[in-house]
Amino acid sequence: MSSGDTDVTTARLEQQARVDMGVAVTLCGTYRHHIDDKGRVAIPAQLRRLLPEGSVVAPGPESRLMIYPPSEWAVQKDLFLRTAETPAQERRFMRLLTGNSSLFEVDTQGRLLLSAQQRIFAQIVDQVVFVGIGSGVEIVADELWRSEQAALSPAEFTQVWDLVHQRGTSASPSPA
Repeated sequence: MSSGDTDVTTARLEQQARVDMGVAVTLCGTYRHHIDDKGRVAIPAQLRRLLPEGSVVAPGPESRLMIYPPSEWAVQKDLFLRTAETPAQERRFMRLLTGNSSLFEVDTQGRLLLSAQQRIFAQIVDQVVFVGIGSGVEIVADELWRSEQAALSPAEFTQVWDLVHQRGTSASPSPA
C-alpha cells in the first residue's frame, strides 16, 4: 500500500466512529434486493452500518416504507404530534404512524423481516429497492421504482435542478 492510499479497515473504523459520535451521516444510493417467501430481505451493508440501534421501520408516503435513525424518528413523531389540531386527531395520527411501525431489527445474516402488513402497504412482491434519501432510507417495491425511474429524463432532472438552485439561492436560511 502506498502512503497516499487509505486502508479500508481504517476508513470503516473512522466512519463507524463518526456514526457513534452522533455526527450527521448522509444515507444515499440505491440497492436492489430480493425478498424471500417469509418476508426477509438483506439490508445493504453500505446502509446497515449507518443505521444505529433504535432505528425504526415506518410507513411512508407514496407506497413506501421508511427506515428512520432514532434522531429522525424523533423528528417525525414530533411533526405528527405538532400537526394534530385536537387530542383525538393526535391519537389518530400517532396510531397511524407508530401503530404501523416496527423496530429495525436485523438477524445474524443481515436481513430485515418485513411483516405481511408492511409488504401489502408498500406493494412489495419479490424485490425491493433501498433508496438512501439523506436522513433515512426508503424501501420501495421494485416495480414502482422502475416505473418512476423510466419516467425520469435528463431534461426533467435539469428542470428540477434549476428549480432547486433558483429557489435555494433566493431562499433565506432556515433558523437553527
